[in-house]
Order: sequence, then C-alpha cells, then structure tokens
Amino acid sequence: MSNNITEYKKILVVGGAGYIGSACVKVLFERGYKNIIVFDNLDKGRVELVDSKAVFVQGDLRHKEDLNQLFSNHDFDCVIHFAALKAVGESEKFPQKYFENNVCGTANLLAVMDEYDVKQIIFSSTACVYAEKDSGVYVETDPLQAPNVYGSTKIICENMIRDYNRTKNLNYTIFRYFNVAGDVGLNYIDPDAQNIFPIISEVIVGKRDKLEIFGNDYKTCDGTCVRDYIHLKDLVEAHVLAVESSGSYEFNLGTEKGTTVQELVDSFISFNGSFLFDVVSRREGDLGVSLADSSLALEKLNWRAECSLDEMIKDTLSVYFNKNNE
Repeated sequence: MSNNITEYKKILVVGGAGYIGSACVKVLFERGYKNIIVFDNLDKGRVELVDSKAVFVQGDLRHKEDLNQLFSNHDFDCVIHFAALKAVGESEKFPQKYFENNVCGTANLLAVMDEYDVKQIIFSSTACVYAEKDSGVYVETDPLQAPNVYGSTKIICENMIRDYNRTKNLNYTIFRYFNVAGDVGLNYIDPDAQNIFPIISEVIVGKRDKLEIFGNDYKTCDGTCVRDYIHLKDLVEAHVLAVESSGSYEFNLGTEKGTTVQELVDSFISFNGSFLFDVVSRREGDLGVSLADSSLALEKLNWRAECSLDEMIKDTLSVYFNKNNE
C-alpha cells in the first residue's frame, strides 16, 4: 500500500465510537491512514474510545441535516457504516425502533453519499439475513429471509445498497458478521450488553446474577444453539482490506467453526471457575445452528479468521476484570 493512499484517502466511519467502529478506527491509524472522520450519536458509543487523531462529529443518521452538514465539510473517499441497533430480542419487541434507526438511517446516508458523489461503502450486515437451512452452514448466495426484525432491517439495507450499485455505480462491500467477541485493547464495555460474551463476563464479575441459556432442545450435540464466534481483531482486519478492494461483493465473516452455547459456558468455566446459569425457553427469532462459509473472503480479500475461541474469552474477561478493579 502506497503512502499516497494512506496519506490522502479520507474515510468516514459511521458509528465509529462503538465496539466495532472504534476498533476499526484504531487499526486504520495503525495501518497508516491519516484522514479519518468519526460520526456517532453516542447512544452506545463512547467518545473516549475514539482515537485522538480522528476528527469526531456527533450526529445522527436519522437526521439528514446532520449528514448534509458533515458531507459539506469533508470530501470523503470511502464510508464504513457500523451504526445500527443489533439486539435480536429487542428488535422483536420494538420493530419500529429498528426500522427507523437501521433502515431510515441507512437510506439517509446513501442519499447524501449520492448527492456528494461518494462512491464506496463498506456495510456491516449480519448472518441473521439468511433463511434457515438444515445444515446451518451459510454461503453468500443462500436465500435471504430473516427470522427476526433485526435481520429484516439488514436485508432492506443490503437491497438499497445493491440498488445504488446498479443505478449509481456505488462500489460496495457488505460484510455479514457471525458472532463477534473479544477486544483490541480499547476495553469497550457495552452499557446494555445483549451478546453472550459480555453477559457471561457480567455474571462472573457480579454485575448480573446469572446467565440465561435460551433453549436446550435444538438438534445439536447438547441441545443448545451452535454459533460461529469470530474475534474482533479478525473482523476489523477484513474491513481494512476492503478499503482498498475493488468490485462489489457480499462476504461472510466467521471462523467456520461451531461452538454450542453449553460448550462456550464450559470454556468460560475452565478459565475462571463456575458461575450461575439457567436454561429458559427458546428466544423468538433464534436459529439452531449458524455457521459461516467464509471461502469467498479468502478468495477475494485474502482474508481468513486467525484467532481462537480461547483468545476471545481471555480478551473479553480481561476487559471486565480491569473495569471491575478500577
């Protein structure tokens, strides 16, 4: 990568104060990028995690005037879009909230990008877009039919992006995340944790009484859901590679290795000792098995996941123990 590219390419990171966004900003600077603008409404993000070398702008995708002001002040080459609500259970309870934030916000962003002739977007999607299949292993060409509102919002956003590609020559990379965990040294703690790694960590440090396992009657080796957990470091690396990629693609990002919820609990116990957990009824919208086929990312981006489940657990626990000892 030439110095000219990293010196002059101006990147907008939307949601860049959140868990994944702040990690991406950190790594982009480490790779030599100089011009990074972070746009975040700080609903979940933490401004103190944004690299001091970045320009921070507080604003909301739902407010088009915020975007117009932002784009009128900067000449962007690439937009990385992380900003979204992402809790499956919450999306089922509050669908309007998710459609307004995820869909309307993305529609505003695409419209302003078109108005200012910005031709590259890297978009955070999810494995929740796929229609359930018996094998539980998903490739990018599988049918899209989300089992929950969160996934539905991402399908709509993906379709909008593809339409802008078709009608306006927008270059896109859509990343369908599987289950992200771990830390890159920023010690991010979600103020309203919905994912299992931080929830288990909160139980271990005494912030929660117990973990709830949603169902143990799935057709898996121990009855609990199987998931593909990917380290934040690996996920962010794919985004850095995409900044300089050409063509428009959808990519799965996962390890291609399955872990049941019970196996994950047992792994945490092996690291730190026992903690309380109960099995409760299945959660609406959950799939029994969800695993990535990430071979396309290897072929087109030369990307593969490198970090182990043990690394994800170790890095997550270190964040919560550090916070608990402050």
